[in-house]
Amino acid sequence: MSAVGILVDAKVFRNITSGKTGNEHIRLYNKASAKNGLTPVYLCLARIHPSKGYAFGYKYSGSKYSYVKIAIPKVIHNRTMPTSSRDRSRMELLRRRSFVYNSRNRYLKYRIHRMLAGKFSSHLPVTSGYSRSGLNGMMDRYDSLYVKPQSSSIGRGIMKLSRAGSGKWKVQLPGGTTVTARKTAIQAVDRIARRKPYLIQRTIPLAQYRGRPYDIRVSVQRGSGGHWQVTGMVGKVARKGSHVTNVARGGSVKRCEPLFGSGAMNPSKVAGSVKALSLNITRYLGKRLDRLADVGLDIGVTSAGKPYFIELNCRDQRYSFKKAKMTDTFYQTYANPISYAKYLLRKSGK
Repeated sequence: MSAVGILVDAKVFRNITSGKTGNEHIRLYNKASAKNGLTPVYLCLARIHPSKGYAFGYKYSGSKYSYVKIAIPKVIHNRTMPTSSRDRSRMELLRRRSFVYNSRNRYLKYRIHRMLAGKFSSHLPVTSGYSRSGLNGMMDRYDSLYVKPQSSSIGRGIMKLSRAGSGKWKVQLPGGTTVTARKTAIQAVDRIARRKPYLIQRTIPLAQYRGRPYDIRVSVQRGSGGHWQVTGMVGKVARKGSHVTNVARGGSVKRCEPLFGSGAMNPSKVAGSVKALSLNITRYLGKRLDRLADVGLDIGVTSAGKPYFIELNCRDQRYSFKKAKMTDTFYQTYANPISYAKYLLRKSGK
């Protein structure tokens, strides 16, 4: 059997034999690999030696894991996010000898926005890079704004400003919420946002479910034919009083059918619009971002059913599908990357 590499974080790698791999349900990779006639080999950057052509990793075969020295697989599915200069350098060397898909899986949010702005402007909220003067100008124009870190995930560091009347603004910061004068609101946000790259974004008037805003996570992946496909969609509903929908920040998951059916929308039409926008955006980015193959898009929907692109996630954690008890979809989010690996191996004649 041909080997497919699955590159994971060091913590996941250490816990493979114990099965305590957190949000990485690697048994699903094992199942998908068996169905595709492939042998999965789990790798971490610290134990790969690109210049020498070999790595140490866990090979899954015969219902067990074996720690082995192995030739670096020709095709590797990346599930890690290198942060140290050493790991980033090793990843670049690895990319030169193997096809590592999703090898670069973190992009500044504003960069993605600018890439999409020409073709998809009608489905993007007004957005700019952060500056204090820029925030002041956006507060002149709009009643509600988000100020977001450009490289964080799971909703960390997101702030919201909403006009509260009588010249005051409601400020929702990571540490709490206050209503204060405009000048004080700007100062509070600026103390946080000036430390690293942030962006300012006009708030999308999200549709609500039982009084709580929601958005949609859409899994879009390449599969057995190498083509992009929508694997599944699931809603993320903010907890009461929260300004973020992220499940890691207290949000809950809900299947799309009851969400789209809770207002005046046409559920099937909205679902089709969300799917079409997600697929078109991913195909467009896939031609511009090297080796992109597995993403999760956050799509906002207004009460009128219009979809808006919010964010691109290139290391989709997928657990929203599990929490929503969408068992088949959850499995497919693991199976499609393996099917894509088989496609790449077959294409290369390996």
